[in-house]
Amino acid sequence: MNFPLFVARRIRKTQDTSFSKTVTYVGIGTVAVGTAIILVAFAILFGFKTTIQDKLTSFSGDARVSQISGNRSLAESPLTRNRAWEAKTLLRPEVDHIQAHVQRPGILVGKEGLAGIVVKGIGKDLPTKQLQKNIISGSNSLNGPQEVIVSEALAKQLKVKTNGSLILYFLSAPERPRKVKVAGIYETGLEELDKIFVLADRDWVQKMNGWTADSLGTYEVFFKSKENLEAKTNALAKTMPPEWRIQPVTEIYPALFDWMTMLDRNIVIFISLLFVVACFNLIATLWVLIMERIPMVGLLKSMGASAAQIRRIFWWNGLFILVRGLLIGNGIAFLFCYLQSSFELIPLDPASYYMSSVPIEWDLATWGIVNALTIVLVSFMMSIPTLLITKIQPTEALNFKN
Repeated sequence: MNFPLFVARRIRKTQDTSFSKTVTYVGIGTVAVGTAIILVAFAILFGFKTTIQDKLTSFSGDARVSQISGNRSLAESPLTRNRAWEAKTLLRPEVDHIQAHVQRPGILVGKEGLAGIVVKGIGKDLPTKQLQKNIISGSNSLNGPQEVIVSEALAKQLKVKTNGSLILYFLSAPERPRKVKVAGIYETGLEELDKIFVLADRDWVQKMNGWTADSLGTYEVFFKSKENLEAKTNALAKTMPPEWRIQPVTEIYPALFDWMTMLDRNIVIFISLLFVVACFNLIATLWVLIMERIPMVGLLKSMGASAAQIRRIFWWNGLFILVRGLLIGNGIAFLFCYLQSSFELIPLDPASYYMSSVPIEWDLATWGIVNALTIVLVSFMMSIPTLLITKIQPTEALNFKN
């Protein structure tokens, strides 16, 4: 029989004083609140990062392949389509799919305004579901050569709605305006994308550029996993023709990824402080419980129990408090994350946060790691207050309350 565990269980079932009960509940509450905040913080952090990265990659891919040139304008230098490279790349286990695009700068004119834009030609190799998640009105496909999909920001600026008409001027041929129909309206929440890109048929944009069907602006490569993008990009670069270059999305939009890195640092600091608070609260709780039971400690020592055994009794008591706090904290975090992901209870300003509500990313591995680390770290810290037991003398302890 495990003597310390047996005594610890008996102590839990005895009638404690109101003060020790209060201290115990405070300890449980501290662990529960700290655990819930840590889990929710990770869910929101991963939600922000995943949502922003998904929005970026839906327009830029995980990596972008282009022609090496000294051209620094928004008008791309053409690269010759390489179907052998496409087939070889699609066989790589880390690659999900490839898209080919053509883009050209232009000016879009509405009845009440105009905007400088980049027309991005998309083809049938763009999956329907990739565009659908950003469409808020109209169609997610282009059924004609002079149909376009514009952003909500541009639609408001130009005072146009779905099925409305606009005049498009390509900067390469400003003397030839084209009337285009708005087939759909999208919104990513990312100002860098929404204020610039207009989607159109790739074959039509190629024709407007005077390019052949085998001339492309860029390839966009999508990986099955978003992890280790730089390593995957470098591996793919070794398979490309020497006149091509490849850039990961982290290099294309460095400002946004620097912002997300800053979020990581802030979360680490915040969570470290929560761990410290939880540890010190449990230490204080155990200290009070030990002081409340000094006569019991003296009695057990006089009956031959070692200081190590008595220390383990109170360590088990602390572990009971910790586990109850973790269970309650996990329940609170799960309930909050479920409600937020299902009903979007907490809204956000898309202009500032790139999304309309607080995002939640469910990551069971992170939840498991947080719970395991909490048990290990706090359990280690709980051994500190039990050192007081080694200094308690049986004769003094038995007369403590007198």
